[in-house]
Order: sequence, then structure tokens, then C-alpha cells
Amino acid sequence: MTPLAFLVLLIAQPIYELDEIVITASRYPASLQDIALATIIIDREELDDLSGSSLADVLQIYAGTHTKDYGFFGAVSSVSIRGIPSSGTLVLVNGHPLNSVTVGMADLSTIDLNEVERIEIIKGPVSSIYGANGIGGAVNIITVRKYTKPELKISFSPSTDDLETPLQSTEYSAKIGMPAGKMSFNITGTYHTSAGLRENSEYTGHYLTGSISYDIDKMNMRSTIRYNNKEYGLPGPMNMDSTSSSLFDNEKDENLLADMNISWKMSENFIWDNYLYTDRRFVNFHTAYIDMNQDTLESDYDYLTYTIGVNSFAHFKIGQSQISLGLDTRYDTLETSERHELLRDTVWNASSYNIGAWCEFKYGKGHILLTPNLRYDWNSQFGWFISPGIGFVSPLLDNLWLKLSISKAFRAPTFNDLFWPNSGNQDLKPEHGWAYELRFESSPAPALFAALSLFVRSVKDRIAWLPGQDNMWQPENVDKIDIRGVDFNISNQLSRIISVHIEGSYLQSKQINNEIVYDFYDWVVDTGLTIIEEVERQTAFTPEYSFSARMNFIFPYEYEFNIDGVIAAEQVNYYANYDAYPDITMDTKRLAPYMILNASFSKKISYYLKLQLGIKNILDEDYAKQFGNSMDDLDYPMPGRLFFARISMDY
Repeated sequence: MTPLAFLVLLIAQPIYELDEIVITASRYPASLQDIALATIIIDREELDDLSGSSLADVLQIYAGTHTKDYGFFGAVSSVSIRGIPSSGTLVLVNGHPLNSVTVGMADLSTIDLNEVERIEIIKGPVSSIYGANGIGGAVNIITVRKYTKPELKISFSPSTDDLETPLQSTEYSAKIGMPAGKMSFNITGTYHTSAGLRENSEYTGHYLTGSISYDIDKMNMRSTIRYNNKEYGLPGPMNMDSTSSSLFDNEKDENLLADMNISWKMSENFIWDNYLYTDRRFVNFHTAYIDMNQDTLESDYDYLTYTIGVNSFAHFKIGQSQISLGLDTRYDTLETSERHELLRDTVWNASSYNIGAWCEFKYGKGHILLTPNLRYDWNSQFGWFISPGIGFVSPLLDNLWLKLSISKAFRAPTFNDLFWPNSGNQDLKPEHGWAYELRFESSPAPALFAALSLFVRSVKDRIAWLPGQDNMWQPENVDKIDIRGVDFNISNQLSRIISVHIEGSYLQSKQINNEIVYDFYDWVVDTGLTIIEEVERQTAFTPEYSFSARMNFIFPYEYEFNIDGVIAAEQVNYYANYDAYPDITMDTKRLAPYMILNASFSKKISYYLKLQLGIKNILDEDYAKQFGNSMDDLDYPMPGRLFFARISMDY
């Protein structure tokens, strides 16, 4: 659909009605109509309709989002937004940031999909509100809600790629919610186990979450504790003659996250919100390898991080204006140890703290809304950064709304970039860039919503590892990325029986990287020459386009049928080629485009009992979403055709 045809469709509709409430884009409840940035809302009902068993499965079907997945159960998965890498996409759970201080990205697999009530995706920079790592956008996973009556849900879900072994992977989950006067609490527990679809991809995981909410007068207090651990094999990329390149590597992850929120509605025009969060994250990576003497050697790498943060902001109304003032503080520590059989053990520690102050002013006159905001961050390692932004919302016609946003955002250097032994660079500055978006939205009827976004993004001072004057590799602020894009989404309830959702995204993305083109070193005389040139290429890991569609059919007698599909363009990655040493060239590796189709059928057997049967990757597509380690391996294959079932009791 061309932009002109899209606008004609909107103009032909009668009225704009869009009153859904979001919290992520402004950190306080606001109408979706008033948010200038492109925003997606996924509620629990929609999650139940989809065939996804993980957050990565769910997020991949929405325009502008792209997930990376290693293809085996429990492995790390991540999300990027509109071409910005996952380390520049802020992921939150109830406002609690999940991005790792060591690598920058957030692991989506640490969140149990069974506990999720709602997901809000902001497809634009949020540094002017949240600070670091919001350069691409934000995904806020909301797991809490108030209960007005007791609720109990128990489910069992097996899946397999071979119907002769139906319990190849299993999931057991239970969730209970209960009101008790002014209090409300819920507990969710899930146990996963999988025999794996490849060699050395077995998985076991536990999730346990408890939250309690208490209302007193005009104050709400909520506290949540979330624990998960998982143990899984790391098969590596597929080899030519085996499904696994590693038969012995494995990892153990353990996460404990806690938060407390106190929201005080002091009057109809004044809200004071305070949020305390803390987490402990532990990763143990175990590897075994064969040395030149054919001896098997083992090594263990432990990473332990602690985080504590306090956020406080006040939101008040003055006439037609609204003002928010906030202060965020955060302290992170890292303890790392590397234990080797033959080499000397290595221990290194790091820490940093950050203080951020921000403000947002919202002024409305008639139907026109202007929202400037500004944030100042000071970090103990990289110094200060200022993130401005402004949003504009206005009706063009009775049925067509224009939204415009301009903002600057940044991604902080990770602890690995800053402190890696003998290589870290503590003089690094944040990656940063500007983003511009022009968006048209219309919801001419409660059952219809359509949107079209045109956007431009640039990121400078991207961090890349290059050899220094002493020939030691270290990170530097040297690379750039430029993005031009468009995305659209249309949702329509065609009748009481059928609903349709269609989304798409197209990106023109270029990376301008500093690459080594010549590298010579003479060990005898201890001299060498390295030549680095700036080279422009298609951005790595970024599909040029993606389209998705999903349909939901509701039939009499509580039968339901759902089908969803994704089409994605190829991805490229680049590997240094030393065959003509000392001249160095770059080889391009490509992941083929793919089309994935999923379907599920469900029936309510009784008032409380529901059965769901489904197939993922119906076409048995052979595809990958994550590159391997070299030009020669076969990358990380995604699962082929999978059969799944789900039996749930909802009381």
C-alpha cells in the first residue's frame, strides 16, 4: 500500500476514537492518542491468541521489531527496534530495567510469558525520559494488575518436532491472584524442561514471581520479587557433519529481581511516585576444549552483577498544562572470575553510578498537544550527557491525526567496553544520535486502527574494537549508522467472527565502519603497519523488510482458530578474510529470507477447562536468525515444524 492510498483510506473514515491508556512513553498514565512516539500495546487476550511460547516469538510479529534467537529452548534472545541493535533497546519489566551492564542487551528469556499481563513497545528514542540504552526504543513488560476476585490458572504445555515423542519439551505453570480487603497479591510459578532439538541443547528452567499490592487512602504500595534460574547446553553453530559444534559447553543463569513502588495521589492534580529496585544476576559459563596435545581442558567464567536504583518523580496539572519532574539514581557492581586448568586465574571487578534528572512539559490547546522534554545524566565513568526531545500531536482532519517527534538519545558503554582486563577503554563516550518521525494515525471506529510512520535515525560514536598503537585491541568511538524507514499497521475487527492485523516495516540502513584493510607485523624487528579505512556497507544483522499478519476466528460453541505469519528479508554479516595477508578483505555472509506460518486451534471443553492445539513453522522452513562464528559454519538453525498442545484450567 502506498502512502497516498493509505491517506485516502483514512480520509474516507468518519471519526477518531482512541482512548487506550499507556504508561511507558511518559512514565505516567496517558492516552495513546496523546503519545507522539509510535506505540504498540499487546494485552493478555492478544498474547493468548498468538502461537508464541516466548517473548521473542511474540515480539517478532510486530512492525519495526526484530528478534535474535539461537534456536534452542532457553537460550538468550533479544529484541531490536527499527534497525538499532539490541544493546540500544531498553527492556523493562514493570519499569525495572533489564539491560545487562556487561553486554548492554536484555535477555528476553529471563521473563516468563505466563506472568505477562501486557506489553508496551515504544518505537522511538526514550533517553529524554529513561536515560541510557533507550536509543532505539523501549519494551516494557507489565506483569502486575489488581484482582477484584480470586483467580487461579493452571496449565500444561508439551511440544515436539516428532509426534512419536510428544513430551520432548514440557512446561508446567500455575498462577493465583487474590484480593484481600485493600490488599491484592499474586504468585506465578513455571517449570520448563526440554530434551533439546540438537545435540547439547538440553534445558531446565524455573520461574517464580510473587507480588503484593496495598491501597491505603490515596496511596498505592506494590512490591514484586522475581526469581528464575536455568541450566542449558550451548551447542554452538551447526557444523557440516554434526548438529552441534560444541558437545560440552553449558551455562547456568540465576536472577533475583525485586522492586517496590509507592504511588501517592496527593490530589486530583498531583501524583508523587517513588520506585526502588534491586537485582542480583549470576552467570556461569563452562567450556571444555581439546588442546594441541589432545588433552581435554576445562574453564569456568563467572559473572556476578548487583544493581540498586531509586527513581522518584512528581506529576502535576496546572490548567491545561501537565508537568513531570524526576530524579533517577543507580549503582552497579560487577565481580568476574575466570578459572582455567593450565592458565592463571583472572579476577576483575568494576562499578559505576549514575544520576539522572529529567522533566517533561505537556501543553494542550484545543486538540493540539505539545510535549517537550529534557534529561541530564551524569555517570561516574563517561561523564555527562543531555537528551532533549519534543513531541507534537494535532488533528489534520476530523479523522486523521498527525504526530511528529524529534529527540536525541544515547547508549552507555558497557562494563566490558570500559573495564575488560588489559583492553578496556575508560575514555569511551556514549553512542548517540538523533531521531525524527512523522506519523499518521486514525481509529475511525472502535474496531479499526491504522497507522503509518516515516522515520530517520542516525547514531554516531558507535563503539568498535580496533588495534591500538601497541597492537592491542581496544574499543573506540569510531563507527556510524544511518537509517531511513517506514512502517505501517492496520487492525480491523471485520465482524464478530473475524479480526485481522497486518503490519510491515522497510529500512534503508547503512553502517559506516572503520575496518582494517592492511595489517603487517614483523616479530623479529618488532615493527608493523596497520591501515584502517572507513567503509560503508549495508548494516549487519538488519533485515531490509519484514511483514506480518495474523487472523483470529471465533466460532459458535467456543471454538477458536488463530493463524499468524512473518516474512523477513535476508540479513548480512561480515567476516575478516586473511587469505591475502597482509591485505585484509571482508567476506559477506547472508542469512536467507524466510516465511514462517503458525496456527492454533482451541476449544473450551468446560467452563473452566480449555484445550489448545497448534503447529509452529507449518511450512517446515529451514532458516536462521543468528549468525555463527565464521563463514564456514551453518549458523544457529531455528526449529523446524513443531507441534504443541496446551491444557489450561482457568478459575
